[in-house]
Amino acid sequence: MKKFAFQFEPILKLRKNQRELCQQLLAEILRRDAELRARRGAVEQERAAQLDEVRRLLGGGRVNIDASTARRFYANNLIGELVLLERNQALLVQQIKVCRQSLIRADQAVQALEKLAEKQRAELEFDQERRAARELEETWQAVHALEPQS
Repeated sequence: MKKFAFQFEPILKLRKNQRELCQQLLAEILRRDAELRARRGAVEQERAAQLDEVRRLLGGGRVNIDASTARRFYANNLIGELVLLERNQALLVQQIKVCRQSLIRADQAVQALEKLAEKQRAELEFDQERRAARELEETWQAVHALEPQS
């Protein structure tokens, strides 16, 4: 029996490689997104802690102006960092969207080639089975043609 050899196997391997690269890139971007979200949560907690400290400093009998001013200044700097984190996260959201679309297209390209390969494999198997059946029938007819007729 003839072994199946898909003529577009090199292209299929290339498409699979492209799909894998898309998956890796998407995983990396999702990891960075998770890091940004975690960093944003930490900055928000730090800002809340600084504001609580300012309230504590202002709530006592004696007010430490230098300490409360420093805490407010730091809390305002944290707002700037939060804005920067939000911008970066918005960019990552767009990158994730583009990566997912690229991954979908890459996966569709692989699936199309795999479907073509399976179709060609099935056609080859069908032809081989049909050829084997025809040879078997011809052999049977040849054997029975030699038998004496009664």
